[in-house]
Amino acid sequence: MAIPTLTDLTTPQPTLKTAPVQEVFSSIQGEGIYVGKRQVFVRFAHCHLKCAYCDTPMTSPTGQCHVETPPGSGIIEYHNNPLPPETLVDIIQSLLKTAKHHSVSFTGGEPLLYHQFLQSVFPQVQGHCKTYLETSGTQADFLESVLPWTDIIAMDIKLPSATGEAPQFENHARFYAQAKGNPATECFIKLVFNQRTTLAELAEVRGIVTNRQTPIILQPETSLTDRTVSILPSQVFAAENYLTQYFDDVRVIPQTHKMLNVL
Repeated sequence: MAIPTLTDLTTPQPTLKTAPVQEVFSSIQGEGIYVGKRQVFVRFAHCHLKCAYCDTPMTSPTGQCHVETPPGSGIIEYHNNPLPPETLVDIIQSLLKTAKHHSVSFTGGEPLLYHQFLQSVFPQVQGHCKTYLETSGTQADFLESVLPWTDIIAMDIKLPSATGEAPQFENHARFYAQAKGNPATECFIKLVFNQRTTLAELAEVRGIVTNRQTPIILQPETSLTDRTVSILPSQVFAAENYLTQYFDDVRVIPQTHKMLNVL
């Protein structure tokens, strides 16, 4: 099934002052260097990429924003899309009161498609909690507009062997350079890889990530059907061994939230 585009929306089209949000919920971060940390998640609708391994619906079943409250209850409140920033900030602040949270994760889809909307949201969230941007790492120009209010960037580098798409390496290089332009913003890299990933692709990562202290998270591709990882241990070690020659902090971390069966 083709991933919908913005023109497929049946709800009102987003503007500079609104954005389509699929869901907002409090849960446990399952990926990256902050795995296990409690976060509020804000999941935006739609993405400009169509990665083969993507397991995230691009809209909610109703087209509305689904808000789980209290966390883990399965009880859903519904808000009509697109949301104004004031409504989203109120929802976030309400969830932040339910427990101590490490940060607020803005994810998707691709949240930077709504960068002008985020310009209104990020400064208000920073007054209460850190902002954590989960992104495909391909939209450097969009990042520029929200970077001053972004505390943490979880940047994907899309390997063609895993995505099934054309390489994005030039866009990744521009994005990484933009992200590192703000010393106050922490940035780490996520690499979804599989048995088809080549050393040539990993060599591209060396050219993109110019600071060897940037953490690199190797994330074995997880099956969309049975949630298993189909990659040989020797292939995992080969990728890890190669990257540890060039980076100080390389870790292999699967998608742990799937093991916990939480959102």
